Amino acid sequence: MKIAIPIETDNGLDSKVFKYFGMAKEFLVVDLENKTFETTKNQKLADKTASCKAGKFEKGLTINAVITRCIGDGSLRDMHSSGIKVFQAQKETVMGNLELLEKGDLKLFHMFDICQGHKNKKEHGCGHHH
Repeated sequence: MKIAIPIETDNGLDSKVFKYFGMAKEFLVVDLENKTFETTKNQKLADKTASCKAGKFEKGLTINAVITRCIGDGSLRDMHSSGIKVFQAQKETVMGNLELLEKGDLKLFHMFDICQGHKNKKEHGCGHHH
C-alpha cells in the first residue's frame, strides 16, 4: 500500500503533516510493503488550470491512501472516485500517523468532516487558500 501525506518540509518520516492537502508543495509517499519512502511534488501547483482542484500526483505514481489534516469537498470527491482512501491525521508527524494507521486507529474522512473554514462553493469561493 502506498500512502501520500502532505508535508511542510521533507524530514523523512519525522516530517510534519501540512495542514491543507491541496496546497502542499510536496507529499511524502510511503510504501508500507517495501518499507520505503520518497517525496514527490504536488503537480497541481505547476498546472495553472488546476487552481481549485485536488492535489495532483505525478503520472504513473500509484497511491492507495492519503493521510491529511484538512481536505476540501472537491479533493475528497476526487480521491474517492480514484479509489483512494483518505484518513484524518491525528498526530503532528508522518511516523506518528503511520503508527496509528497500523493499529487501525485512524478514522477515514467522511463528507461531514471536510474543512470548511473558508468560503465554500455555495458562497462563491473554493474553500482553499490562494
